[in-house]
Amino acid sequence: MKSALPKRWLSATLCLFLIVCLLVSVVCLDEGSRAGRERLYYDSVLTAADAFDLSPALILAVIRTESDFYKNARSAAGAVGLMQLMPDTFSYLRDTFFEESLSSDAIWQPTVNIRYGAFYLSYLLKKFESLDVALAAYNAGEGRVALWLEDRSLSPDGRTLLRIPYAETENYVSQTKKYYRHYLKKFHLKEHI
Repeated sequence: MKSALPKRWLSATLCLFLIVCLLVSVVCLDEGSRAGRERLYYDSVLTAADAFDLSPALILAVIRTESDFYKNARSAAGAVGLMQLMPDTFSYLRDTFFEESLSSDAIWQPTVNIRYGAFYLSYLLKKFESLDVALAAYNAGEGRVALWLEDRSLSPDGRTLLRIPYAETENYVSQTKKYYRHYLKKFHLKEHI
């Protein structure tokens, strides 16, 4: 009888230890999964950044804000993929700027989605000449932001925004800039907009 008690205690302790290890590993895997997803797409981000004269940190920041590096992400508005491109925007870019014969399903391919999203981001930065305004346009739409810039209560100079009238877009710009600074530091990148 005396020898059975220590075996039960040892078995119970071992089971408890295994349960704790399992819980810790699940938490660690969950925390490390974003880093793993970042690594999956890092080379594509570098290629797109180089092609369109952008900081890789900015592309990473947009992807993190848009999809958190989930390639199959889809928004309620219908935006898809890592950089959450609207299918109409993808088709317009494909037909007008890239002149490629890609199917509409190509929007789901991570390298294509990153390349098109980075191009569009670069286009918006050149058009609006302001990171905040370009990010607002990426989120709320280029036409909508152009209207905001015409509203003197929002933009006294027609180039910068004193405030963003949509809370979601204001939060988007703030979050993306926060992630931009994070990736500049994490990957030891230089600011380049």
